[in-house]
Amino acid sequence: MSAIPAKIRAAVHERAQGRCEGCGKIAPLELHHRKYRSRGGKHTLANLVALCGWGNHTGCHGRAHGPNPPQGWSLPSGRCDPAEELFLHHWGLIYLKD
Repeated sequence: MSAIPAKIRAAVHERAQGRCEGCGKIAPLELHHRKYRSRGGKHTLANLVALCGWGNHTGCHGRAHGPNPPQGWSLPSGRCDPAEELFLHHWGLIYLKD
């Protein structure tokens, strides 16, 4: 599995401004692929969000991998384009662009 390019990682963290993009809490953040790498997801700004929690188990990152993730947190495989799928951000529903 390839690493997320530093430029993309930095841009996602800049967009998040130190807050979880799910709940808005100031906390350590992990990058989450909305469309999982195993489903063909790429390292793009539209596909990556900064979420609180550890691994796929706790916080918003755990919710994203859970059975009922909020809208746009986990996207299906197939032709789904993350840039065209709404994401439930702590501000409200938004489109994430590359």
